[in-house]
Amino acid sequence: MKRLKSIEVKKSPFFEDIKIDFSEKLNCIMGGRGTGKSTLLYLIKSAIFKDAEEERNVYNILKTNLGTGEITLELEASDGAFYRVTKTFNDEPQPYKYPNSEYFPIDKIFEDIECDFYETGKIEEIGRSAKDRLQLLDKKVKSDLKEFELAIRQLQIDLDANAQDIKIYNLRVQRIEESLNQYTGIEEEFEAQRNHQPAGLKEEEKKEFEVADIKEKYRKSEKRAVGKLIDGFSELRNEFEQKKQELNELLIRSQIDKESFINKEIMDGVLSHTEAAIKSMQENITSIAKSIGDVLTQLDSSSGKLTEAHELQQAEFVKVKQKFEEHREYINKYHLLSKRLNEKETLKKDKQELGDKRSKLKLTRTILVKKLNDLKQAIFKIRLNAITELNKAFEGAIIINLTFSGITAPFEDKLREALKGSGLRYNELIPRIVETFSSDEFASVIHIKDIEKLRTITGIDIARAESLINALHETEAIYEIERMYLDDLPEFKLRINEGGVIEENYRRSEELSMGQRCTTVLPIIFAVSENPLIIDQPEDNLDNKYISGKIHEIIRKQKEERQLILITHNPNIPVLSESEYNVFLKFDRKSSIDAVGTVNEVKNKIIELLEGGESAFIRRKDTYGY
Repeated sequence: MKRLKSIEVKKSPFFEDIKIDFSEKLNCIMGGRGTGKSTLLYLIKSAIFKDAEEERNVYNILKTNLGTGEITLELEASDGAFYRVTKTFNDEPQPYKYPNSEYFPIDKIFEDIECDFYETGKIEEIGRSAKDRLQLLDKKVKSDLKEFELAIRQLQIDLDANAQDIKIYNLRVQRIEESLNQYTGIEEEFEAQRNHQPAGLKEEEKKEFEVADIKEKYRKSEKRAVGKLIDGFSELRNEFEQKKQELNELLIRSQIDKESFINKEIMDGVLSHTEAAIKSMQENITSIAKSIGDVLTQLDSSSGKLTEAHELQQAEFVKVKQKFEEHREYINKYHLLSKRLNEKETLKKDKQELGDKRSKLKLTRTILVKKLNDLKQAIFKIRLNAITELNKAFEGAIIINLTFSGITAPFEDKLREALKGSGLRYNELIPRIVETFSSDEFASVIHIKDIEKLRTITGIDIARAESLINALHETEAIYEIERMYLDDLPEFKLRINEGGVIEENYRRSEELSMGQRCTTVLPIIFAVSENPLIIDQPEDNLDNKYISGKIHEIIRKQKEERQLILITHNPNIPVLSESEYNVFLKFDRKSSIDAVGTVNEVKNKIIELLEGGESAFIRRKDTYGY
């Protein structure tokens, strides 16, 4: 069983040098206010969590109460491994594995030494916060979720890259569409010119010119095809040359600090392997670049030959045009319109090619979104199975429900941000959208401009549906909405017991009183993890009847399965739960240990500090008639 064996604090401005050896079962830390009970929780937390000092509260407590002192924790992992972790202010925890004093980075052993911490007020806060409730439930399935969460993050990265590619193609297609606007009506104008044949132009002469004109279009197609190949291979060669340069810079950077290395044997091995790998890659790139260069040389040669052929063919075309001197005006206009028509056809082909590539990107996006949704469903199922198990254990006293992707605030916030300045009354529209669509479903409606679906489901008119689509279509915001992972929404519900009658109705934790909220959350905290559990004042807002009637039973059961360290002012917790190890702190210039031991060994301190002393017992006896 994983457990915290001891904490030792030295050279602290607040504590005298102290060491507490914890029981593997139930430990209660007690004492008057201001004696440092909660401070001990934060000291333990700072020695286990690498980033604990990023919390302002932890930082301030360590700065004031640890100062230049040192914390030492001794912990035992589930597999029996023994670790000693030292922590000083502004430094990362330093873990060593014994008996060989082998150093391990805290990240590598975190799961072996992790404890669950609940500061004062945190339990009540969990009852009010959906995010906190989800984090609590995820403690039960943490290892099962890790793989899926990593996969989701990678998919979101892929979706972001895909969106950037789509936007680039959107821009290129838009530019072509703007160019195509210059050719509006060119087909009709060309056809009218063909049909407006001047008198005296023989049919066979007209056909001769039209054939020559068509051949000029073919020449342009040939030139365009070769040009595209040259551009494509040139771009590819530049990319490979860039990669070769990047590899060279990487090699140079790795050598810069060579003289300052202290682990020379390891670093020489690293540099040796790296240099060999880089040189091998550079050789491969050089070989590929050479192949590309050979292709470009051949293309340049073919392009030159093609140019020579085209020049001769163009000269023949000019001769054909010169035959029709008296019809020059007709021929020139015919040729100009034919040329513009050909330019339009070329632009349409370019647009089609770009559109096809964009369609492939969008198909890829559809597949990525599908994978993302599959992962969301897998995570939901894992959580749901865990919740089913918990609900069974609570036997109806507490019920946990889970709504798929139910924490919709990020979706709402992004919509609100995107629709600012749109002129739409979005504050009344957004809740309807979020209630009706998942984020990716809504994005799909916007992508395909499904006005009817949007109008029918959200109950808005066609004009507002069109305005909404126009405001979001192909925007950065709609792609961000599509790749969102909205967390599942957990609800904690408590069966209410009023007037001694158990009502078969439940209230959500947000609707409960502070005491009822803690009554709901505490059993879940005990049920979701096997880590050592450290709680500051679990009795907050709980009445003594509940502590004596229920919580102490849970604690007695839990302490057989996991280590508990409870900071408390309530005597019912150590006494009724039969705490194995109890620590009383006192403060006289500095905080120090006043008494330690079993409940029986420290009972005088419990009576004096927690019960109000012997006289309080006598007075209660007289008052209550016991």
